[in-house]
Amino acid sequence: MKYTTIMLILLFLSSAVMAYQDNDIDGVEDSADLCPNTPFDELVNKNGCSNREKATASSNYWGRLTFKVGSDIRTDEVYDSENSLNLYANYRYRDWDVSISNAQTTTNNSYIEDNSYSDNDIYVATGYFFALPSSTLKLSIGSKIVDDSQSTTTTRAGGKGQGQGRLSQYVTTEQSVASRDNDYFASLNYNYLLNSKQDIFLYYGHTLSGDSKDIDYEDYSAFSIGTGYALNNSWYTALSYNHTGSIYPDVDAEQGLSWFNSYKFSNNVFATVAYSYALDDFSYDHTFSLGLGIYFQ
Repeated sequence: MKYTTIMLILLFLSSAVMAYQDNDIDGVEDSADLCPNTPFDELVNKNGCSNREKATASSNYWGRLTFKVGSDIRTDEVYDSENSLNLYANYRYRDWDVSISNAQTTTNNSYIEDNSYSDNDIYVATGYFFALPSSTLKLSIGSKIVDDSQSTTTTRAGGKGQGQGRLSQYVTTEQSVASRDNDYFASLNYNYLLNSKQDIFLYYGHTLSGDSKDIDYEDYSAFSIGTGYALNNSWYTALSYNHTGSIYPDVDAEQGLSWFNSYKFSNNVFATVAYSYALDDFSYDHTFSLGLGIYFQ
């Protein structure tokens, strides 16, 4: 459940920050702007191009490629701390995009929850953007490609406070685990511009959990709601509430509050910093996330 939460929030916030960068301040967000460096005093069309730039824009546009590397640091008074290395890539062309991501635990106390979420799972998604009045709607479908090479499993134990390590209501045992099917998910991102600086956003996703020969996992849903504000042309900040269901029928959903920041150093380089506080009883209380990314357009 933890890795699904990380990846869903990562994909969602990465889409949000790319959707609301407007470096040349022409009213057309950068990822859809065919002319990203239009002078401030020139009028533009829906593609972000002035009359002077129209002739060459179409032939010069190859889309936008984004790479991002980051780390999550999870801490708690009860659990041992845990770190992870996160990798993310996205390619967008006009209204379509494709994303791929992965998270690798870098601490020794990590474990695999009956092979349902392994460190080597890969998340792949494709989405389409719909331009609406003062808003953007993105529909996505994707899959978690499961690494079924692990043989470690877990069994239920107590709740928080009864043991150390991630999600301590599980303990690790050494026994073979049957291969697990891939997950498949669909999601919706909706961003509404309240004004030139502030937006509100909604996310909803539903996952069809892949089963193994031994266990039938529960399908589950996740949603987020929040608001963001552009403090200046480089700095975007957002607050959100996040809720993610569990693949286990007797385990409560993960809930948390997140503060997300993106800062653009140049036309091509940006950084993200986020903090999340858990509202449930078994997740890490505090998660700090750092990321560094680069655009190619």
